[in-house]
Amino acid sequence: MAFLTILVTGAGLIGTHTARALLDQGTGVVLYDPSPSQSYIESVVGPDRKLFRIERGDVRDFPRIMDLVLRLGVTRILHTAALVGPGADENPGQAFQVNVAGTLNLIEAARIRSLGRIVLVSSSYVYADASSADGTLREDAPYGVPGSFYGAFKAMAEIMAVAYHRLAGVNAIICRPCSVYGRGGYVGGAQNGRAINETLLHAIEAAPGSAIAVDVPIGERVYVKDVALALREALFVEKASTRVYNVGSGEIVTAGMLAEAIESAVPGIRAAASTSTSRSIPPLDLALARTELGYEPRWPLARAIPDYVAELRRFGRYQA
Repeated sequence: MAFLTILVTGAGLIGTHTARALLDQGTGVVLYDPSPSQSYIESVVGPDRKLFRIERGDVRDFPRIMDLVLRLGVTRILHTAALVGPGADENPGQAFQVNVAGTLNLIEAARIRSLGRIVLVSSSYVYADASSADGTLREDAPYGVPGSFYGAFKAMAEIMAVAYHRLAGVNAIICRPCSVYGRGGYVGGAQNGRAINETLLHAIEAAPGSAIAVDVPIGERVYVKDVALALREALFVEKASTRVYNVGSGEIVTAGMLAEAIESAVPGIRAAASTSTSRSIPPLDLALARTELGYEPRWPLARAIPDYVAELRRFGRYQA
């Protein structure tokens, strides 16, 4: 195989963990972020990694992107950078520039340089209020009525990518993860992942015998280490029958389930679950990802939380 260099935008939770997965198989990575945390990146990727470099920059800076693609011999792009959650809803103009215009810059770079592939990290938020007769959401489900600017802008980015594929031959693939959790700083603004992160930090920092509140909305959750493997495969899948893949866990996680997992992972802590009345969309159908990407969730909640707690004990709180 010819040497590959992947430009990964966003040095947050998903981008950094996928960089690790790529480096582990010997693929070169350029991690691109306006404010990368060196300590966090090193804690995930590992120190002194070969074939790895960090570049500061913004996805809104098209000349900078083109310079990196040309100068560093980028062959494929993984686009994870985004403004998420309240940050997007409170400043929709900025969120549009990052989440839509920034995505356009990367797709254009892929088109101009005829890159092998660009993979966009979208979100199950594009389904919005969708329902399903068979209990799961397939990739061909229609876009729902957006419940947030974030969901609306992710849908716009998807439509652009599909148009570029059909009209300009850009080899674009879209991955739609459900709510992702794992050790990170949540600088982009993801509420649910941040809530889990803070709850676990509270648990390990509390005195033995303490009671903590677990207040996380019901919904499908997927551990970042599963997402990283799915994205790595999406970058290289050879015979894709579709442009879109769901990436989930199949688990609808309640506050009670999380509380039970925390008590198991942090002995001596009593975790009290809130009673949530929030509605969850159906879990994602993973058949396409299983068949074409070889994706199989390896980190159910009961296994992921002990791993997560062990990492928090080792590395502590995120340092910007």
